Amino acid sequence: MLPLFAGFFVPYLLAIACFPLLSQRGGANHAQSGALLGGCLLIALSPWLIPANQPLPRFLAAMSATLIAIKVIDVWLELRMRSPLVWKDFLAFLAHPFVLVRRCLPRERPVPRNANLSRLVLGTMGGAIGIALLNVLFSVDWQGWPFLLEHTSKVTALMVAIVSGLSASAALWRLSGRAAREYMDHPFAARTPADFWRRYNRNMQQFFWEDIFKPLGGSRTPVRTTLLVFGLSALIHEFIFYAAIGRVQGYQSVFFAMHGIAAAMTLRVRTKKGWAAIPWIAGTLAFNLASSVFFFASIHEVTPFYARGLPDWLQGW
Repeated sequence: MLPLFAGFFVPYLLAIACFPLLSQRGGANHAQSGALLGGCLLIALSPWLIPANQPLPRFLAAMSATLIAIKVIDVWLELRMRSPLVWKDFLAFLAHPFVLVRRCLPRERPVPRNANLSRLVLGTMGGAIGIALLNVLFSVDWQGWPFLLEHTSKVTALMVAIVSGLSASAALWRLSGRAAREYMDHPFAARTPADFWRRYNRNMQQFFWEDIFKPLGGSRTPVRTTLLVFGLSALIHEFIFYAAIGRVQGYQSVFFAMHGIAAAMTLRVRTKKGWAAIPWIAGTLAFNLASSVFFFASIHEVTPFYARGLPDWLQGW
């Protein structure tokens, strides 16, 4: 129990230990920057405090540690643009579950109370429906059924639960009087792969946009920088799954390479609205479901996701 506790809470302690280096006016010098990078490395390695025979807790701890390290990096980069944080603001930022780019939080538009109440109710209902569907789908005997049917059914139900649950959580956070950025913006309605990644995991997307894409001059070379961002995302995900299962599979690299190329190709695509958008939405949804086989191949190694395991053609990758 103690290693499990340490794996989740040591990253916060390490991030707090970085605060003296993040409170320097004018930004950190080379020695301080090196120390901050070392602190981020220790944060990223903290899931190894959890025994290797507990891949799911390790996976969750690796995700949490990665987000904490990203917050430290964001504050570090922000030193060049703003005055250093005070203790209270830094601790509040670390504990905030709905922001990864601190300077962008004040830009979030207030959501009316009635709208938050509606999102809370609808999100709770959607989350309950998604979880109920997952319980049914995981009790089905999938012998004799196509692998892609099992994959599509389970992933769709899981996404309904996640999208709805995050919406309800953000609404509840705002009802408590605090600002929150929505993690999702109706990703099922995406018309292109590029549009999907603007809608999906908007907090991480904002970090990549503000702290990676723009500083690298992405507006001047959008295709090249988009591919670079997806390559970085692949490395992050490979690391998270490596922490959980102890080996690099390459599935995340394949998944994010496919989506990086697709997103780069559709950056400037503008589809029509209304009924004319339905083929685009259907095509994007089909692409996402088919390509996500690679993503969930890693999930299956963390915790059993497919009743019959991975198909032979996927294990050969």
